[in-house]
Amino acid sequence: MKVLRLVYHPIGGRRKHRDRLSIIAEILKGAKKGSLRTQITYKASLSSAQLRELLPVLLDSDLLEVNEIAKNTIYKTTNKGLKYLQRYTEIGELLKKTRTRLNIKEGEMVVVTYTSAMDKMKVFSAFIREGLENGDLVDYTYPDEEKETVRAKLKENGIDVEKYGKKGALNLNGLSEWYMPDGKFDKERAFRMEFETRAEAKRKGYKHFRALEDLGDFSFLNGQWQTYTDYWDNPIWEIPSGTYTELLDYTPFIMELTAFNVEGIDEAQLAEMLKAFWVGNPAYTVFIDLLEYTNAFSKLLNIPHKKLVGRKILLEFDPASEYEKVIRSLAKEAIANVCPVFVFTSPASIIHASLAKQPAVKFFLLSTSTPTPESKAENEVILPAKNMTLLKDTLNKVLDEYAPTNVFMIFDKLSELINLVGFDKTYKFLLDVTEMLPQTKATAIFLLNKSAHEPQVVSRIRGLFHNLLTSDKDGLKVVKLS
Repeated sequence: MKVLRLVYHPIGGRRKHRDRLSIIAEILKGAKKGSLRTQITYKASLSSAQLRELLPVLLDSDLLEVNEIAKNTIYKTTNKGLKYLQRYTEIGELLKKTRTRLNIKEGEMVVVTYTSAMDKMKVFSAFIREGLENGDLVDYTYPDEEKETVRAKLKENGIDVEKYGKKGALNLNGLSEWYMPDGKFDKERAFRMEFETRAEAKRKGYKHFRALEDLGDFSFLNGQWQTYTDYWDNPIWEIPSGTYTELLDYTPFIMELTAFNVEGIDEAQLAEMLKAFWVGNPAYTVFIDLLEYTNAFSKLLNIPHKKLVGRKILLEFDPASEYEKVIRSLAKEAIANVCPVFVFTSPASIIHASLAKQPAVKFFLLSTSTPTPESKAENEVILPAKNMTLLKDTLNKVLDEYAPTNVFMIFDKLSELINLVGFDKTYKFLLDVTEMLPQTKATAIFLLNKSAHEPQVVSRIRGLFHNLLTSDKDGLKVVKLS
């Protein structure tokens, strides 16, 4: 079987080209109803040489079949090929849903804590942009003193404030302007305004009501944060019937992000505040601590986040160590910096279990029981573990899709691949991937169970990486950083 070699631009980033997955999909689309070779070449925009090289692969894989009709050789997509097309579409949708997004699900509430040193607007802008592009009504309430900077920061992060403001899809208000227009905090008035806004969004046909409340240090209430939480705990929110009953609970129509500044707050008070804001209970609350998360992994290496971006790291781990905590810290840092995270692992792995509930994390799950890609859940696609070409092409598709942005990739299964397909094929795969990565902003970490291999195997894999970490019973150690 011949394998196509992908070509990369040596200077100035990755050359825009179609990856192998895309080319195969175009061929299968072109042959859905049965086509001559020349017709497929035209429909898929391929050269004769490209098609000649791929046809045997598709026929051997039972994605295409060939029939002789009236002395013409007709190629037609098989049922298996049609399933491939469906999976290819699902992979594309998976990638689209994660483009620099927080990936907050319908009906969820997000609580974000920050300090003045944190870039909170990166997170806020991602939440707002996702809503505006999705057809939501976005309501953003901010600290009074930030009135002059909010619009500028939103524009800086790629949001056309004037456009969406004129359409009525983006409402911007200071906290005092919204909650205290006459200088008094009237709970019933605030309640009525809140539900009128939600009801209006529903009447106008918006997909969601997306509320972002940055409460700052609660200065609009003279720092009395309990006044605000008492407002949310008011029994009026539990009215059993009425015009807005359907909007009282966290239906999929409502998506909320509440943020506040934790500078100068001691641990006991912070714990009390988080409890009041339902962090950890109920299950639909997502917590993002920018103070802890922004450099959760890079501080373990004693470098700032900007020095982490773009590194390719080998992590040699002892299965008995808590290496999953190291990986979880990497995912948290990516999330806090609004970077998409892609994890290549197996369905039953400790890494999958550790990251499954993290927002913005997408999984490609490697399985020995599936011959073609399969969609398992909204954020999961199963890939055949032994198909190295497909695996490499999927990685390449991720890199192409996110070429201008910082993307984090976690590859958990080097040792399993060596056992499945042998060292030579795994090494070739790694060699190809490490050649791809320097042309991108991708930050990638590859996990290797050192104890499962001979020293010469470990040594050759080490030779592909300039950054090496180990995780054992004594914790994480930095062996070398380039």
